[in-house]
Amino acid sequence: MQLRDIYLQALANCAPERLIRRVLRDDMPRDVVAIGKCAGALLDGIAEHVRDAFVAIPDGYRLPKTNADVAIGGHPDYTDASFEAGERLLQFVDAHHDLLFIISGGGSACVEVPAPGFTREQLTRENARLIASGLPIGEINAARKKMSAIKGDRLARRVRGRCVTLVHSDVSTGALGDVASGPTIPGSDEVHLIADNTTLMRAAAELMPHARVIEQQIETDVDAAARFLVEQLREADAVIAGGEPTVVKRGHGRGGRCLELAVRVALLAGDLRGEALFGSSDGVDGNSGVAGVAIRLPAPIDRAAAERELSRSNSLAVAQAAGEPIIIPPAGNNLRDLYLLARS
Repeated sequence: MQLRDIYLQALANCAPERLIRRVLRDDMPRDVVAIGKCAGALLDGIAEHVRDAFVAIPDGYRLPKTNADVAIGGHPDYTDASFEAGERLLQFVDAHHDLLFIISGGGSACVEVPAPGFTREQLTRENARLIASGLPIGEINAARKKMSAIKGDRLARRVRGRCVTLVHSDVSTGALGDVASGPTIPGSDEVHLIADNTTLMRAAAELMPHARVIEQQIETDVDAAARFLVEQLREADAVIAGGEPTVVKRGHGRGGRCLELAVRVALLAGDLRGEALFGSSDGVDGNSGVAGVAIRLPAPIDRAAAERELSRSNSLAVAQAAGEPIIIPPAGNNLRDLYLLARS
């Protein structure tokens, strides 16, 4: 199989509506709150279980087919719609007793309520600063929680009865309280993992059985991540990895984590021959308009031009010249990024 086919098949095998059925139990609450990029797909996966539902989802992502009260908020920036979604969320929670929360990535921005002492304008400015900072997501979420009336388990505290949380994780392994800034963690009576980046990597490994799988999430600076992947490819015929390297926004160009990582790998690969694919799991890599890129190694890259474009966060221009951008519909998924590399 080509790397593009492996990427697409791994995403299909990790469809949220399919994976959530593995953790749902009949005794879990039937009034449901679903938050984040995968909220629509996850709710559809348990449609027969649902009695009443509220969904908060970022604009542009898959809406549920299941009957629900749907609020569409912003992402990655807070918008007026994000705060309106937050008020509607609190009304729904206060009107129900036992609740099942389904939390996925992207929920931090699409639904919000300021904590006492903070304004919408303050939260909007600070969130924009944080997401441009290049800080790890855990540090960003820690700052968000201090300003929020729903993040950092404050939403769970409003639940009058039983509180159960299912998490579709787009953060570091085990850091479930960072997904959507942890509106119900800690605080839930039960917490169950639906899937995370390891789930996605293992799905790819089933299709590339001889590849070296890097179990540790890649979360370093993007240049260090590129150096690490090139070193791994020099030692192994094929490599599977995943995670989210940190990328500092340096300008107003078009690009994303996957594209910048791909360009930096191509610049460092030297005489290595093969192919590499860097793909988001949600179908959206930054503001690039593409899901990722597949490149041949060695790639035809003008080093000086590439460095110039990277200095203004314009990795899309370089990736388009060096490889084949991947365009897919928003996948209804969100399990961080997937990196596939193979020597020829």
